[in-house]
Amino acid sequence: MTFSPIHEYFIFNDEVQDTKCFVHSEDMGGIYEVLRVKDGIPLFLEDHLQRLKKSAEIAQQKIPYSEKRIEELLYILIETNKVSEGNILISYEISMKAFFISHSYPTEEMYKSGVVCGILDAERENPNAKVFQAAVRQKANKMIEEKGFYEVLLADANGHITEGSRSNVFFVHDEKIVTTPGSKVLLGITRQKAIELAGMLNIDVVEKEISYNELQKFEAVFLTGTSPKILPIQQINIFEFNTSESILRKIMNAYDSLIEQYIANK
Repeated sequence: MTFSPIHEYFIFNDEVQDTKCFVHSEDMGGIYEVLRVKDGIPLFLEDHLQRLKKSAEIAQQKIPYSEKRIEELLYILIETNKVSEGNILISYEISMKAFFISHSYPTEEMYKSGVVCGILDAERENPNAKVFQAAVRQKANKMIEEKGFYEVLLADANGHITEGSRSNVFFVHDEKIVTTPGSKVLLGITRQKAIELAGMLNIDVVEKEISYNELQKFEAVFLTGTSPKILPIQQINIFEFNTSESILRKIMNAYDSLIEQYIANK
């Protein structure tokens, strides 16, 4: 799996370089983070850097830069490229790289009517560590391209739906939100924020395994992720869901407000 910079400059270790010098290397096999920039602010940066540190610990790697220095470098990257919105990839194995990558955000219609998803029989190794896992991503991308899905949800060997190929997934039933236990999925930053917001809204969150056969009982389903934010799912295979469900809409609105508050505080 390879990613390429889409703007003029990138960060290599502790300095800014012209992307003409960019070389794809074994770093694409290391740990990584993707964060979203809005109005020139890297959203929830502290959370992303904490997860990068955690991923490094799980992968038994040592990043030689402090979180403060990485934050400084990211702001330099944003200012040098004169970019106010987009996605930044930070990767580390032997060296650290940070650069803007191509992104695709959902349309307003998708937020209103929801998206269609499929099911892929696949599991990620070390689910709590955000590391490049090309095999799963390639299978997912192939299925998305061939079937026209927005996302595919991963199902493990026991038929439990765990997460999306690049997102987390939540289910709504009986005034509660249900999601896969944190030990079995990537602990997404947006996932974390959705759970926190649910608590603030007095909405119960239950962590339990969800089988494919249970899908028919849920009123609503939604994805969480850096690019999609909180995104309703309209359909998974033959199962259809209510994209106007009240709990779903409360979480969506609360998350948008949280982003605006974060930007204002910065």
